[in-house]
Amino acid sequence: MMPYGVSGVIVTCDGGKEKGALRDVARNLSERWEARGGGGATTSSKAGRGGGDDDGGGGGDAGDALAAELAGLREEAKDPMFKEIGLDLRACSFLKAHKSVLETCSVADLVKDELERAQESGQTRGRHVMRMLPVETVCYAGVEEIAEAAKKLVDKYFSSGLEQTFAISFARRANNTIKRDEVIEAIASMIKQPPNKVNLSDPDLTILVEVMKGVACLAVVRDYERLCKYNLRMVAMTEEERMHAKTVMNGNQVPPVPRSKDSAPKDDEPKEDADEDADGEDAPE
Repeated sequence: MMPYGVSGVIVTCDGGKEKGALRDVARNLSERWEARGGGGATTSSKAGRGGGDDDGGGGGDAGDALAAELAGLREEAKDPMFKEIGLDLRACSFLKAHKSVLETCSVADLVKDELERAQESGQTRGRHVMRMLPVETVCYAGVEEIAEAAKKLVDKYFSSGLEQTFAISFARRANNTIKRDEVIEAIASMIKQPPNKVNLSDPDLTILVEVMKGVACLAVVRDYERLCKYNLRMVAMTEEERMHAKTVMNGNQVPPVPRSKDSAPKDDEPKEDADEDADGEDAPE
């Protein structure tokens, strides 16, 4: 189970495809991190792959560059930027962010970058990935402990004195003891209103509370509704495709882009499992 205080990202996916989904998300977020200026050594080594051609160098230069790159990949495998922490939950996993990532940017920024890339390109680059939910901190799944952890986030995001709209999203998995209304009330009571005010349809900030077994994962994210509640598969669809997915599957499962009859899946192809979000989202009235 996740240690308290870690940061990373919850990844939901097709059932039985957790390893592949985590691999894709880890790769994509690492690329977003490098695009923001992280991993300077890795980026430099990639940029130098073809350097031998400029000065007429022979195969030795190319061989040295390849050897250096392979050595770098081996080192990265030993200490990856995003590392899996087992949850023992079907279709739901967690990637812990390396301290090098957290020193340069937030996981929420990287996830948002990747979602916006998918929205613009229409490509998920993660066949089995459903949702990517940033996590800024983890605590025990008790109302008092969640309120204490949320207080730090409220101080960080809601102390500017500027008018901001907000909502609170609560979901739980493998936990039927903690009460949604109690958690939402505890967090909402900390946020000064006004200047802040509730907006359930399109808030500036959304406070995520994801309870899994005995721990609670918290984060504050932007554009949660605009980016389809951070559903990678949904955000890469057109509006027409999203409507099809919601109507046909009743919101319980997000299929890939609708296929023609000629490209329909065969009976022996694997079926997709539903996302395991239990309680959905809510916010104070």
